[in-house]
Amino acid sequence: MHAQQEVEIRDRAYALWQEEGSPEGRDQEFWYRAEQALAEQADVDSSEQAAEASQPTPPAGPPMH
Repeated sequence: MHAQQEVEIRDRAYALWQEEGSPEGRDQEFWYRAEQALAEQADVDSSEQAAEASQPTPPAGPPMH
């Protein structure tokens, strides 16, 4: 795991932990949930980029018939 990725997971896990009222003894649960959320976010981002890249650029000007 890269250091930056670990920082992102830690920050997300901490935010989730605070949202849940800072319960004790559930650190692994929040770490896992943060990993899942970031993985899903990365998949969505990749899909959007791929969709944009696969769309052809329309020709300039009015259509010719």
